[in-house]
Amino acid sequence: MLSMAFLLIMSLVAGVLTGIIGMASLTLYPVLLTIGVPPISANATITVTTVSAGVGTVTSSLKELKYHWKIAGLVALLRTIGSTIGALILIHSSNAGFKRIVPLFILLAGILLFWPNHAKTSSRRQQTHLVTVISWTSVMFIGLYNGYFGAASGLLMIAVLSRVVGGKYVTYNAIRNFASFINNTVSAIIFICLLPIYWSVIIPLIIGLFIGGYVGPILVRYIPEIIIKKVVGIFAIVLAVVLAWQAW
Repeated sequence: MLSMAFLLIMSLVAGVLTGIIGMASLTLYPVLLTIGVPPISANATITVTTVSAGVGTVTSSLKELKYHWKIAGLVALLRTIGSTIGALILIHSSNAGFKRIVPLFILLAGILLFWPNHAKTSSRRQQTHLVTVISWTSVMFIGLYNGYFGAASGLLMIAVLSRVVGGKYVTYNAIRNFASFINNTVSAIIFICLLPIYWSVIIPLIIGLFIGGYVGPILVRYIPEIIIKKVVGIFAIVLAVVLAWQAW
């Protein structure tokens, strides 16, 4: 009973963070490891449950998505193609190798949050065609990583969409929420068919992620972007160090 309550609380936190910047895997991965779920099964289980978070985040983001469905659909398509490839790679990975590489991705994401974004101070007309192509290609590669693990993929996607889409954070965060929902759904179907899912923890995770996922995008409308990035960046770096110490 205590572990179920703990999972519910942590999934609620993860859901809120998912709606804000995309942090379900980053938050829940160490939680599932502590209760004995193997690394690859932990990631697959989290992916299945994040579909419920996606329902909440997309529903709550409809206001921002109203005039951006076309670009949201394109981002979702590219991410889903990459995510499908990443999910297939995960299926053929080992638990030991997976556990060692994860902290590196988390550390990279944390560092990127503190990296100066000079795009805001320059004109979008100065962007070259090459930069645009690289940015859109990056969307697919982030989808690949999302299918493989997903922790901090939201952070990476935010960095890319801030350049590709531009505008307000709340807008490209809503686009990220929609794209994440689509590619997580596809990855979840693959994982259910091909990987062991820990169904015993599903219910508290789904409940917490759905509620938190609905609340997250609402909070984004009121919390300054710089505060979100700094707090999450510090958390990601600390978590990367802890997981690296455990894995290595």
